[in-house]
Formats: sequence, structure tokens, C-alpha cells
Amino acid sequence: MGYLDEYDGIILGAGHNGLIAQAYLARAGLTVLSIDRAQHAGGGLTTAEDNHIPGLLHATHAVSFRGITSTPWYQDLELAGWGADMIEPDPNITSILADGRSIRWHLDPDRTAKSIEALSPADADAWRTIASEHAELTGTILGPEQQSRPIADDERATLLARSALGRRYLELLELTPKQFVDDTFQSPAVKAMLLYFCMVREIDVNVPGQGHVVPSYVATSRPGQIVQGGSYGLARALKQDIWAHGGHIMEQAEPRRIIVEGGRAAGVELLDGRVVRAGFVASSLNPHQTFHQLLGEGAVGSETTDAAASYRYQSVGPIFGVNVGTREAPAYTAAEAEPDVASSWLVFLGLDDPAPVYQLYDDAATGRLPEQIMLIGGCPTVHDPSQTPSGRHASFMWQKAPYDLNGDARNWDAHKPHQLQALLNFWARYAPNMGGDNVLTAFANSPLDTERRYPSMGRGDLFHGWM
Repeated sequence: MGYLDEYDGIILGAGHNGLIAQAYLARAGLTVLSIDRAQHAGGGLTTAEDNHIPGLLHATHAVSFRGITSTPWYQDLELAGWGADMIEPDPNITSILADGRSIRWHLDPDRTAKSIEALSPADADAWRTIASEHAELTGTILGPEQQSRPIADDERATLLARSALGRRYLELLELTPKQFVDDTFQSPAVKAMLLYFCMVREIDVNVPGQGHVVPSYVATSRPGQIVQGGSYGLARALKQDIWAHGGHIMEQAEPRRIIVEGGRAAGVELLDGRVVRAGFVASSLNPHQTFHQLLGEGAVGSETTDAAASYRYQSVGPIFGVNVGTREAPAYTAAEAEPDVASSWLVFLGLDDPAPVYQLYDDAATGRLPEQIMLIGGCPTVHDPSQTPSGRHASFMWQKAPYDLNGDARNWDAHKPHQLQALLNFWARYAPNMGGDNVLTAFANSPLDTERRYPSMGRGDLFHGWM
């Protein structure tokens, strides 16, 4: 593809946020170039083919997409027409306890509540109540608010206070997720499942202003979804829409600096010396990259550079991930009593009590690996045969882990094989076939590997910053 010397605009970073912005601008008639260092644009929307099993696809980063088909951008950009089809497994989540019992989180709240009854009838009733009472709040306030421009806090509070539903929302915002869970549920396993799910979604369970999060998860009609054919299919659809509307995507290219002339961004110089000029430059990179690395000293005021310097990453954001290729899909012993377990999308292991979940914050601060292994994973090929033409299966498991392992992130390079085996051993406690001859290939990615592959995910933070 030939590139122009000048564009209406340039977007730095072609992860899904950058691609979505570019697609809208291209549809508005602007000629826009996105620049990305990766071989294939899409950021975390990656799908890797197994080196030893031709055709078997691994989910190595973005794997579960919560309610994507209901988002305005998915609909506006007509991504289904570009082949981004989504699958909604049911149960969406299963939490398997050490004694073999399980909580199955179905699309139907009543079915979820029935699976909770064996642990706590009171919690089952609480689940039904939340699902009923908060469905209106989620649909009327929370969903639309997330898809609208932000407004000043005072104006927002005034508007919400006009209705009983809005006042209930304001009450929830005063709470932390931990407070809501502790006040609402009794079963340690139910609490652990909900709090760990918050952490997976990059929500700090100790921060006020997030008390609405847990009830919104319970009441939502937007389950986790899988991209048919692998996560990269969503990036491919975005790229197709951009190309169809005149946009350009420059891959395997890295910016050296943002060119500033007369107090405004006027283009980008690449590492290879090429210069591309533009009417504006937008960045989907993190603030450290944008304001410290790419903009020269004095390009913006000290208030902005100081704010960028203090930008924080989520302390429990990083993960240690394991991907395996197997002859058979994981066969969880819990499925013998509850067959629905075998058809679940995401599986939680080791979440019997919330105490180890809370401990993750201290572990992250001190660089210790958690004493209690807790995992979240899945087997996409059970739900999408197009990802496994060979008939084999690809599964993954993630563990929340510190970035600075024992004080230094570089320690991960030596420790990675040991942690990979530890997670496989733990996994086999719940699915005994996840070992021995059934496992054909296995590889791991540490928090440091995440940062190396995706520099915008500073300190291995999957969400690019503290929420």
C-alpha cells in the first residue's frame, strides 16, 4: 500500500480503541493514518497459531468480550458485516470449589441462583433480588451513561437525584465493591467469585465510587462473548471497515517523535526517518509514551507533563498466562455432578474464600507470588470449532501476579518455566486430564512479557491504567 505524505489526521497506536476512532473518522470523510509497531494492528486482539499443531488457534490476550454486540461502535461500524460474529456460551462463568461443588453463572439469573442455593439459600435469594431490582438501573442509567459524554460531577449528581432510581445509584456509588459484597452475601465462595471477577475487569475492590459494579454484573443482559475464529477477527473487521472508507494503516512502524510546530501537533517522524504530516495527531498510547517519550520538552505545559508523570497502573492488573494445546478439552471432575460445567465459557479455580483475593493487593505491593493459586481460564475451541480444524483443543489459564517479582520484573524470565508447571499442576487438581499425554504444547506469558509485547500496557497492566 502506498502512503501519503500528508493526512487529515494520524492516530498513534492501532489497538481496538485507535482503530475504532479511525473508523469513525474515516466514515466522516477524513483521510486518517494509524501507525502501529506490531506486525498486525489490533493490539490485544491477537490470535496465535500453535507452532506444533497446524491450524490450532490460541487466545493469548483479549479473550472474553462483554456485551460487544450491544455497543454503539459495533453496531455503527456494522462489524458483523465484516465477519466479526460473536458466540455467547452458557454458562458464561463457572467457579469450581476445592470440594467439587460449583457456582454456574448462567445468562438466566434464576438458573444462577439455583446453583448458589447449595452453598447459601440466602445468597440465592439475594442474587434473584439484585438481578430483578438492578436490571432497570443498569439498562436505564448505567448503560447509557457509559455510552455518553462525561459531565461534571455536580451536574451528574443533580440529574440523578431527581428520581428514586438515580438516588439508589448515588447510594451505590458511595460504596466499594468489597463493601457491597460483604453487606449483601454470606457464602465465602460467592464473595470470592464476585470480587475476583471485579479484579479481572480491572476494578479495585477497595475504592469507593464502584459500588454499582457488582450489581451491574449480576443484573446485566450483556454476557461475555467469544469472537468466532479468534479474537483477531474483531481487529480484522475494524481494519476492513477502515480500508473500505479510505483509511490507511501503517504496521511495523514506530514513531520517534510527534512533530510540533507553532504550538500544535503537525505530524510524526518515524524511527526510520520518514516524516508524515497531518492536520492533527491523536494518541491511543499511554500518557508516559505520549507526553514524555514522543513530545519534546516544553511542547505542552508542566501541568500536563506532571499529570502524565503521576499516571498510575493497576496494582493487581498484571497476569501470568498459560496456554496449552491438548488432545482433549479439560475434563473437570465437577462436571460429573453438574454437566453444565463442561459447557461453561470461563472457569474460576481456587476461589473458596475471599481472604486470598484481598491478599492479592499486598502481594502485588511486595512482589510476592500469591500463596493460594487462583485462576481464570477457558477453552475457546469447545465453543468454536473453527479455531481447531485439527480436532485438538486450545485452553488458557490466567493467574493474577505481581509485575516486580521479588522486587524486579526481570526475575520473571528465569522463574517463568517453574510457574508454568505450578499452574498446570494446580489445574490438574480440578481437571485431571490436564497433564500427561493429553498436553501436547504449553507456553506462558509473564507480566513482563505483556509489557514487552504491548508497551502501552505499562507494568503489564492489561487495561493500560488504573480505572
